[in-house]
Amino acid sequence: MLQGKNVRLREIHKEDVKKYMEWFNDPEVKQYLTIFLPMTEIGEEKWLEDICTKRSQTDVVFAIEARSGKKWVHIGNCGLHNINWHDRDCEMGIVIGEKKFWSNGYGTEAAKILVDYAFGQVNLHRVSAGAYAFNVRSIKMQKRIGLKEEGCVRKAVYKNGQYYDKILLGILKEEWKKNK
Repeated sequence: MLQGKNVRLREIHKEDVKKYMEWFNDPEVKQYLTIFLPMTEIGEEKWLEDICTKRSQTDVVFAIEARSGKKWVHIGNCGLHNINWHDRDCEMGIVIGEKKFWSNGYGTEAAKILVDYAFGQVNLHRVSAGAYAFNVRSIKMQKRIGLKEEGCVRKAVYKNGQYYDKILLGILKEEWKKNK
């Protein structure tokens, strides 16, 4: 378990699938994600099984919990994906599925913990991320924790009936060290 002041990252449990089903079938949440087909329980359980069996290979995924009074509440998930062990880089992904926790700093704290883990414990050299141009909250959050805008893939994403740019961001280990 990785823990910050108001957020902790823990392993994913089988019972988390119900929450993922709820979040990933919510159009307001799903508009920011790469998924577009309806999420099924069988599909989500298969994803969980696949992630757990290849965890040490290319993906490390965590459930995000936020401190709410005296208890911890599961609010989303995050992970390092497509880890390339030769080049020591990966793609970071994060979603806060519980909308009442949006815009309160939980995603920022979770992303910071995840990047610290990527560089400090996993010893990666580079972490990249992407966000759709209309997802201003995500772009600001990524820049806040030190990622720099590296490029734009023009009109690469079809969401909500139109095409949008995908903004590419990244951070190098030496930049992370400077920011610490």
